[in-house]
Amino acid sequence: VAGQRRVNYYVKHLMQDSEGKLNKAMEWLADNKDPKIICHPSVVVFSDVLWGQLANRYFLMGRMYFLFTLIVFLLGQSILNHLHSDAADETEEEYIAMFVCRLIIYLGSMTRFIFQQSKLLISDCKTGSVTKVCGVLPVPNYLFSFQELGGFFLMICLILMLCLEPVVHCLSSDSDKLFTPQCKEVKDIKPAYSIISAVAMLLYWLLLTDLTAFSMRISSFLLVIGRVVSEVGLFLGA
Repeated sequence: VAGQRRVNYYVKHLMQDSEGKLNKAMEWLADNKDPKIICHPSVVVFSDVLWGQLANRYFLMGRMYFLFTLIVFLLGQSILNHLHSDAADETEEEYIAMFVCRLIIYLGSMTRFIFQQSKLLISDCKTGSVTKVCGVLPVPNYLFSFQELGGFFLMICLILMLCLEPVVHCLSSDSDKLFTPQCKEVKDIKPAYSIISAVAMLLYWLLLTDLTAFSMRISSFLLVIGRVVSEVGLFLGA
């Protein structure tokens, strides 16, 4: 028709392996980094099917949960913590709400990151997917992904925050308010806790950038920004 002929693409085995499980063809194609293969019509067809019929649903659910934990983190670390200019005006109800928010973060976010990072670390160690940085330091290959590296550092920050948590250190104080983070026992550790909390907040926002996958324009802008930042870094380091 109009000088063109119909072409059929059989993409079943690109999406499903011999055992009926999800094929890793897309992962291998992405690792190959060949733009000609990625732009092939058959690859475009099966990637669109995977994204539209399966992946986008789970991706969006995971991102919505991550966004929920970010909002809870904001409440527990910033909003509820700065409702009053004077700590004496803070109420016990506000302390309880702050404690609940932080408990959700430690149980619902920190443990999730520990599980994910442990799973990826064990997988890379089993398959020998380890690269020696500078020929000395062995680093699992999954940490070369921006999202996984950010998740690793966020996990470290949350673990350190739990160790320095003012509410926990003030449990043994003689304060008449339940779950208060204000006591003499935390005077020396609060500055360190605040710095780690700020770093964790920054990492939360950076990890949320993969939501740009829903907008080609924003994704392109983010890609350009990444290139520019790397070039600026090279310029400053020269």
